[in-house]
Amino acid sequence: MKKTILTTALMTVALATMLFVSCKGEKKGGSYTISGNVPSQVAAEWIYLYDVSGKEPVTLDSARIENTAFKFKGVVPDTTAIVVLHPGKLNEYPAVGWNIFLEKGDIVVDSSEQFVTGTAMNDGFKDWMTAMNNIMMTGRPSDIKDFFAEHWSEHSGDFVGSFVLYAFSPYLDFPFVDSLTRDVPEEVRQTTVLKPFFEQIESIRALQPGKMFTDVKMTYMDGGAVALSDIIGKGEWVLVDFWASWCGPCRQTMPELQTIMKRHKDVKVYGIAVSDKEEDTRRAIADLKIEWPVISDPEGASVRTYGISAIPAMVLFGPDGKIAARDFTVSSLEGILEEMTK
Repeated sequence: MKKTILTTALMTVALATMLFVSCKGEKKGGSYTISGNVPSQVAAEWIYLYDVSGKEPVTLDSARIENTAFKFKGVVPDTTAIVVLHPGKLNEYPAVGWNIFLEKGDIVVDSSEQFVTGTAMNDGFKDWMTAMNNIMMTGRPSDIKDFFAEHWSEHSGDFVGSFVLYAFSPYLDFPFVDSLTRDVPEEVRQTTVLKPFFEQIESIRALQPGKMFTDVKMTYMDGGAVALSDIIGKGEWVLVDFWASWCGPCRQTMPELQTIMKRHKDVKVYGIAVSDKEEDTRRAIADLKIEWPVISDPEGASVRTYGISAIPAMVLFGPDGKIAARDFTVSSLEGILEEMTK
């Protein structure tokens, strides 16, 4: 399974907590209540609603916990759609907390459940995330595509659908994700947390096979400046491997990649170390005995440009500089090279 380099996978509520942020640009309005109870072992006297959209969490409201029960009342703000409900400080009880779509209605928190209920978006999120977690437990991520194909119409026009699609997009092929996102309303596309995702979709769409490469300036590991335009479009086939020393799957597949490329010496290979520390990259190059040139991209400019959300990832460029293939696995590389470069 690929190692994600963007915040695009939500397997548990704890991880989701780090990803939920404010959604701006929609007028919400209306009043809400949030009522429920915390587990009996929680010793906190107060429970808080946090906005975690910034560098530090901001307390939006608080309620006293009495015999494990609590209740909030408020008006849905214009600029916040999602908050984190947590007893005490966020780092005091990391196993207890809920993500809430702050919308009009009566929201119910059950201490025995991971997700809250009571309003349309919260109910929808619970249903979809429960289904996704069950799919991931089966060990068949391919079932995710079947789920979206069957259920997308239920939330294609709201934040829930797009957010869950964003979270699980690394497990789906781009044409399928692209086909779903074309129906998403503009007001959803422009929410703070989802805007980068839809911009990434646009980037990938513009860099599909048959499109000319887009230049990115970086540096070699020895410090020398290099741009993709220096190595691509020069009359030779070029394979670019996006990887990192911290990426387990990258390291595991590297020997197979090296074996394949020894049989295809007419194809030049360049590695791009993504979001990696220089000393770690150098150590990995030595450990893995990587012989082709490695480019350093500590800020991840290359993966942002090419819309790559998980590594290892490879892009094959033709002699004319056009993208010949992308988003394929090492296991399929041999066949691609034999077909395209012969």
